[in-house]
Amino acid sequence: MDENRNKIETPAYFHMESFRREEVLAQIGSFTQVQYQLFHNICEFWNPVLDYNHFILKSSKSFLASNNQLELLMGKLKAAHMGLLQYGVNDGEMKASRIILCDKDAFPFFYYLTEDFFARHIFEHKHPFLTIKAFDDDGITLPVDMITPLETSMLSPGFASQNKDLKIIGINRKMKSPILLPSGMMKEFITALISHIRLEMASPNLMENLSRITSKKISDIQKDLSKREPDFWIMACQKLIEHKEDLKIRFKGLNPLIFTSCQLLQTYFQNTITEKKQELITESEKQKAREEMIKGIKMREASWTPVSVLDEQLKEKEEKWPGFREEFKQAALVRGESKEQPELVFINNMIIHKDFLFHYFTRQISTLRNHLLFLYQDQMSDLLKRNRTDKYTQFFSRSNFRSDIMSRIKDKDLQLWELLQKPTRVAEGAYHYLQEVKGITKSTRIKDVMGLYFHSDLKNFRQVDSMFQLKLLTMFEKAYKELGWWGRFILRLTGRYESYVTMFSETTAEANQLKSTHSLRHKKSLTKKPYGKEGNTPGKIQRLQNKSSSYSPRDKRKAWAEFDDALKRKK
Repeated sequence: MDENRNKIETPAYFHMESFRREEVLAQIGSFTQVQYQLFHNICEFWNPVLDYNHFILKSSKSFLASNNQLELLMGKLKAAHMGLLQYGVNDGEMKASRIILCDKDAFPFFYYLTEDFFARHIFEHKHPFLTIKAFDDDGITLPVDMITPLETSMLSPGFASQNKDLKIIGINRKMKSPILLPSGMMKEFITALISHIRLEMASPNLMENLSRITSKKISDIQKDLSKREPDFWIMACQKLIEHKEDLKIRFKGLNPLIFTSCQLLQTYFQNTITEKKQELITESEKQKAREEMIKGIKMREASWTPVSVLDEQLKEKEEKWPGFREEFKQAALVRGESKEQPELVFINNMIIHKDFLFHYFTRQISTLRNHLLFLYQDQMSDLLKRNRTDKYTQFFSRSNFRSDIMSRIKDKDLQLWELLQKPTRVAEGAYHYLQEVKGITKSTRIKDVMGLYFHSDLKNFRQVDSMFQLKLLTMFEKAYKELGWWGRFILRLTGRYESYVTMFSETTAEANQLKSTHSLRHKKSLTKKPYGKEGNTPGKIQRLQNKSSSYSPRDKRKAWAEFDDALKRKK
């Protein structure tokens, strides 16, 4: 039974002070002090549908001894249509199950009373055909407008799932009072129908007649009766209904209610099969729609699709199939129990098919590398020509250089920047792309390709300058060669050439990460201290310039040698 349906509004007296509650009770009859206290205790649970055993467990022992007082209290509330002590079958016995409190004549009172009558009726009469007579016998008038009519042909699991709210269903019958059914007890109703037919089939006479009209062995029928296969029950119920008049003649003691059970059960199981077939058709249509939407994104290959485009498609499908949006998300965007990658990758409000994630990643790295290489090469040339060390601080610390690269990537391609924060996602995309899309099976080949971007564990990215193959020393050497002879002469003469070579070699060499801070402090070239936290301060870079003008004899010889060569070429 769905417990969510039991959430009803709390009665007005729950919010009252104790003396006000007692005034409410006084208006409907006389109560003992114990009953008043019990009423207060129940209200303090703030649950209008309270589990009986939970209340007893939480109550004091003195009230456990006054259990009959609780029954007397609830009896008086029932008479006033303000509550009831509801019973249910437990271990083959009718036992108190829930304490119901509500405002006077509120619908929940009549609903839960219907549940109570329904359970009692099945327990006492062995069939589920509750009618309004049960209310009349108890001196309670059930308002007709509280009954939701239902044609027998509509009885189905689908109807039950679509009507989870509290309803008192009235199954229509020709010229007879409707069969009352609490909406939350559909399963119990069907089980009771089956039990009723099984009970009647215990008669050897009826069993023999069913064997005759179905051409089945009694032993086979007995096996089928113990199961809940729709096909058998549809066939058996149909045969019994078709031979109704003949069976009445042959079997004088036949209970006519068996045909009511057969009609309802046959209809329910026929509708069950019909709904399952329709569910398969609908699911096939939804699956086709999901595949088409995924295919549309896949056709864009290494281009990202804004999630807004997908959302518009999902809105359209959601109108046709409520819940489709969540189903699509679970099917296409969420990793399943098999741990396989979802078909679509969602990052930063953009979507790409998993087949093209790594292709996009490598393509963009190549494209942006060319852009960054041109940019940094130009900056390096400007640095050597004009000695603007304060303007290009990103070159004087490896961490600064990497931060600058990441910042420029973020400005140029936010999706790539996001992926660079997600090595696991990219690694999975790489494996899928190389194995499934490219058909590469050799692990060594996969490692070679991934090794361009990942460390040897193939789980964590290499440093970004290494991934983008941006080597400061290489850029410096190229910029140096492009300088005029006078510029090269000054760099050599001042010792800045040797300082830059040493500095940029340190910046690009991975091995220097392991060097101690102590050894770095004593280098004759640029001391690599963080700028703020990550680089060299302009003041320290200036000290590098001052220090580099004290050049060595070797520097002098190289500078004059280059100067002589330049003069000879001029002649």
